Order: sequence, then structure tokens, then C-alpha cells
Amino acid sequence: MVNKLEFYARVRDGLRFNWQEISGLIVAVLVTGFIFSFRDWGAEQFDLIVGLKNLFLVFIVAAVSFLFRLSCQKSYALAAGKKVEFKLWWAGILIALTLAFLTMGRLPLVFIGGVTVAFMVRHRLGEFRYGPSWSVNGYIGLWGILGNLIMAILFSIGAYILPQSYFFHKGVILNLIMAGCALVPLPQLDGMLVFFSNRFVYMLAWVTIILAAILLLTGTKIGLIMAIIIGGTAGMIALLIGSDK
Repeated sequence: MVNKLEFYARVRDGLRFNWQEISGLIVAVLVTGFIFSFRDWGAEQFDLIVGLKNLFLVFIVAAVSFLFRLSCQKSYALAAGKKVEFKLWWAGILIALTLAFLTMGRLPLVFIGGVTVAFMVRHRLGEFRYGPSWSVNGYIGLWGILGNLIMAILFSIGAYILPQSYFFHKGVILNLIMAGCALVPLPQLDGMLVFFSNRFVYMLAWVTIILAAILLLTGTKIGLIMAIIIGGTAGMIALLIGSDK
């Protein structure tokens, strides 16, 4: 990996979203917001005002979560001399929408797509293992999962402070489900990159997601603290074993 100054320079100059990515993210946010607010249009009977309010809040949650997740992946990729671009998976969106309708919103999923990784010749010049690397690609995919776990922890802190907050509660659920769905080893999802990169890291990612979900969904102080410790440890491991040097 590069030193701090070079990393900051690469992120400053290279952390961008092109129009194709932006349009894909808009579709992803709209669909995800609809799916995760499907059952929140009134407690006992339909309420348009409540439903629109909840839909808008989930839109914000989805937008923040997607942007942070992709920013983590792009930042790590730039440090490794790679360029990441988000690709929308239309079939996955159709699957998620179909399941949402069939289950009346009881099975919200996030199959929005993954990232493609391109080799940046100028940034990799002089680096160890100059050519493309499955290992680096795997850790780029893994940082998307870690990004979701970080956001889940941040939303959990908000939910602990404001237990009745719909916004923070949805943020926790959405990010945990997004992390789990992204780790499914399908060609259009980031889980495929992690799976073919390192099977041990792949299994460790699943264990981390499951433990984080159990601890965060308890809504207790000790659960939150343990989740922060587990998430921090996973992040440090990813940084250490994901380094080229």
C-alpha cells in the first residue's frame, strides 16, 4: 500500500462517481427505499402521510449507506492502484422486488449489483506484483461489506440514544441485510470477488456479519460495545492482510 500522503492525494483526485454510477445509484436508492418501507404505510390502516414520511427516511438511509459503502471500496482500490466502478444488476433488482411483493415486504433483500475493478497502470508502476491481483480485488469487495457494518454500528449508536427512532432502526436493518446479500457469491455481486480471493476471509466475513447482527439487534449497550470491538477487529485484520507490503 502507499503512504498516507499519496493515499490522500489519490482519494482527493480519484474518488469520483461518473454519470452511469450516479444513475445506477439513484435507481438502487429508489428501489431499496420502496422495499424497506413496504410495510410501513400506517400501523393498523393505510396512512399516506406516514407512508411518504417513512419512504423519504428510508431513501436517505439507503443513499447514505450506498455512498459510504462505495466510497470505502473506491478508497481502498485507489490505495492499491485500482479503479472501481459500480454496476447496477437489473435482474437482482427484479428478484428483490418480486420477493418483496410475494412476501408483502417480509423479506427485504438488496441485490443491487457490485463493482468492477480496473487496473491503473500509472499507480501500480513499481509496486510488488505489478499486474492484476485476485487478492486485491477480493479485499475491495470485502471493504464494501465492512462499510455496511460500520454504517450499521453508527446507526445502532443512534438507535441506542433514540430507541423509538424509525430512521436509525431502518439504518441498522438495511445495512446488515445489504452486507449479507452482497456476500452471496454471484458474478454480479461483491461476494464473488471475496470468495475467489480467499475462502478463509470469505467465511470470516460471514461470521462477522452474523455476530454483528446478533449483537446489534439486541439493542443493548453490551451488544453495541461487543459489535464495535468485533467490527474494529475485522477492519484491522482487513487492513493488515490486505496490504501489498
